[in-house]
Amino acid sequence: MTKTPRTVHSVTTKILKPVRAAAAGSATAMDMMESLTGFIGTRGVCGVAVAMSDEPWTSAFFDDRVKFGIRGDGLRLSGPSPGGVAELLRLALTRLPPLPPAPGGGLYLDADERGVLEPEQECLVLDLMDDLRRPRRGTVQLDIARDGTPSRWEVLAFVDDDRGRHLAALSRPRGGHRRLWWVPGSVDRLAEFVEGRVPEHA
Repeated sequence: MTKTPRTVHSVTTKILKPVRAAAAGSATAMDMMESLTGFIGTRGVCGVAVAMSDEPWTSAFFDDRVKFGIRGDGLRLSGPSPGGVAELLRLALTRLPPLPPAPGGGLYLDADERGVLEPEQECLVLDLMDDLRRPRRGTVQLDIARDGTPSRWEVLAFVDDDRGRHLAALSRPRGGHRRLWWVPGSVDRLAEFVEGRVPEHA
């Protein structure tokens, strides 16, 4: 019997399952950008976060490098630009419970243009699935775009479990290749991915 190839879609479905329905009904970063007159060309950042934990919450945010604005469930902030992506994300994710990054160095999985994972990565997939079976404390799905350009990330998410916080990032197809990162998560690490400062290995 031929084994069905594992895909990144099957993995990300498990990562995002707790928050998928809520995120599907929310605005996108591109929706926000279209509503902000003069935003494109500023090299600014727009984003939406949808979280499912003890209490679900959302946060929509932007920074046009002059001013910022954040609006969410019971949260409204605005003022001069905080000066960087990490600083904006810390403000936008103030309701994110404090949690240390998950232990370990993380891993990445490579897939072809159809999203089929390379067969020799099966042991890494099993490691990731073991993490996803741990008691989950929360999931945050993020949609973030910069300067009018859709994000290079098809998936950006925090997954909190009993050991700490993970960051999942799935790149959009590029040259017939894509990569799924599963690394210890923090706001600073998320900012690196948003800015494209991604290391070549986990």
